[in-house]
Amino acid sequence: MTRRQLILIALLLLAACVLPFAVSDYRVFQFNLVLVYAIALLGLNMLTGYNGQISLGHGAFYAIGAYCAAILMDKYGVPYWATLPVAAIVCLVVGFLFGLPALRLEGLYLALATFALGVSLPHLLKYHHLEKWTGGVQGIVITKPEPPFGLPINADQWLYYFTLAVAVLMFVLAWNMLRGRIGRAMMAIRDQHIAAEAMGINTAMVKSLAFGVSAMYTGVAGRWAPSPSSSSPRTASTSSCPSCS
Repeated sequence: MTRRQLILIALLLLAACVLPFAVSDYRVFQFNLVLVYAIALLGLNMLTGYNGQISLGHGAFYAIGAYCAAILMDKYGVPYWATLPVAAIVCLVVGFLFGLPALRLEGLYLALATFALGVSLPHLLKYHHLEKWTGGVQGIVITKPEPPFGLPINADQWLYYFTLAVAVLMFVLAWNMLRGRIGRAMMAIRDQHIAAEAMGINTAMVKSLAFGVSAMYTGVAGRWAPSPSSSSPRTASTSSCPSCS
């Protein structure tokens, strides 16, 4: 990156850090959602834009990430920040395992398979045998985490800064991966998978890994489901899945 680009990025990060003190709590909540959806879209872009696979059911991974965080916090008292790696690993494994059989499908058929995942998961989460974990149609209600170490900020601002830090980290990781060996393999498969396979690229493994990493990013984004008021609880429910609306 050039010096001018680095300076521009530094200025943008500085403006993002000052922003919560210049707007109302509701605006902070909205900007928080912008960062959340940016993480989710980054994961989807890695799958569709860089690897050429179509997914209409990524809302399912968003919901899985939300429920992983909510269950850990509600049932086991796990700290808010500690749910991040768990949600990431669970969605990575689920996405990778789903990507293995989906490799036999392409184009419209792959899109329909992912769409079926997005449609079926909300009904599975409301299944009565899972109600003690998922809360059924009521979902899981948890309170917003308070700022640690006695920081002089409210809960909305703390969530914003935490989300901003994670978003920057996820963008840096994606930047490095897409410009490395795996990223070049993903783009080669997107452009011409037969030629990529002839060059020795394990297309099945790369496509499954792309699906898993994309699901991981979406699951990390899904663990945020903030409510507009700092005094309001957070709820993980089937409404956390965009495909359910």
